Amino acid sequence: MKGYFSLMRGFGLEFANRSHATLAPLHGARWFDDYVARRKQEDPVHVRGRLSPADPSFFLKEFRHAEDTVYRDVIPNTPDLRVLSKKIIDIRNTWMHFGDEPTVMHLREAAEYLRDFGTKASMGVAGPATRMIKRVDRIRTGQYQPAAVQTPASSTTPTSDNTAEPPVEIPLEPLTDEPRPPIGSIWRGDIPERRIRVTRTRDVVDIATGASLRSEVVGDLSEKLRRWISARPLGDLWVDRDGAVGGFVEGQERLLGYTGEDPEGETARGFLVRRFYDIYDGRLIDLDSGSVLSDTVQEDCAERARKIEDTVAEAMEPGGTIRVTNYGDVLYLDETGTRRIAFATPKTWFPGHLG
Repeated sequence: MKGYFSLMRGFGLEFANRSHATLAPLHGARWFDDYVARRKQEDPVHVRGRLSPADPSFFLKEFRHAEDTVYRDVIPNTPDLRVLSKKIIDIRNTWMHFGDEPTVMHLREAAEYLRDFGTKASMGVAGPATRMIKRVDRIRTGQYQPAAVQTPASSTTPTSDNTAEPPVEIPLEPLTDEPRPPIGSIWRGDIPERRIRVTRTRDVVDIATGASLRSEVVGDLSEKLRRWISARPLGDLWVDRDGAVGGFVEGQERLLGYTGEDPEGETARGFLVRRFYDIYDGRLIDLDSGSVLSDTVQEDCAERARKIEDTVAEAMEPGGTIRVTNYGDVLYLDETGTRRIAFATPKTWFPGHLG
C-alpha cells in the first residue's frame, strides 16, 4: 500500500508541476482555480468538493471526459494515453474500494500502467515505476534479500535497575469461530489434509481415495471447476469439512469456492479479471480491443448481453470503474464504494475473459 500510494503521489505531483508550467503562461497563475470554477458551473454533479491539481483521479478524469479540458494542452490527446488514463483510474478505484488485500502482483500491474503512461507522455514517473516492477520481480523470484532490521535502542523498555530489556511480544491466538472470508480472500486457519485434484477429463477426485467429488458438488460441476481453476492455482487443491475449497494463487493460500452453495450476500466472489471496460454510446466495450459486448457473444446470448450493457450503462458515471470477477460478478466502483450490478457467464460476457 505504501509503495502504491508513494508512486501515485509522485505521479500526481509531477503532473501538477507540468500542468502549471504549461498552463500558467497561457491562462495566468490562478489557472487551476479558474478552471475548477468553470467546470463546477458546467458540470456541478460530477465536479464538486475540494479539488487538487495533484490528484490523478481528478486530472485523468478531466483529460478523458471533458471535451475542452485544458489538460489536453499538457499531454497529447492520443488513444493510447486515453486508454491508460482509464486503466490508472480503474486501478485506483479498485485499490480504494474493492476491499481485498492487494498483492505484489497487483502492485506490479499498477506500476506497469504508470510506467507506460510516463513513457508515452515523457514523464519522469516512468523511472520509479520501472524500478518498482523490477523490485517486485526480484521479490517473487527470491532474488531480493531485504536488509536485516536493527532494533533501535529507544525501542527497549528500561527496568527499575536502569538496565534494558526487549519489549514483550503479546501472542494473538486466531479466532476459532471466525467466519470464512469472501471467496478469493486469503485462506484463514490451517490448511486441511484432504487434497483434491482436477483431472484432464474435467472431474475432481480425492487424491487419497481416487473417488470423484461429483456427489459432493452442488450445481454444475464444470462451472464450479472453471471458477476454481480460472484463478490458475498452483498444484493440487484442498477441501475442508464445510466444503470450502482452497489453493495456492500467486504463492498465497486462497479460498477458491465451495463444493456446496456459495454463501449469500457476497458482493464480489472470486478474483478480478485483468480486463478493463467502458461505456461508449450506451454500449459496453472492452477497453483494449474496442469490441462491443453484445456484438461478440453468440446470437442466442445477445439479448442477455444487451441487458447487461443496459444495466452497466445506467450505473456508469464519469470516473466510474467497471470490473468483473472470474465468477462473473460485474462490479461498479466509484468514490462511494463497490456494488455488484450484474452477473455474467462465459457465454454472456466477452469471449475468453472469464477463463
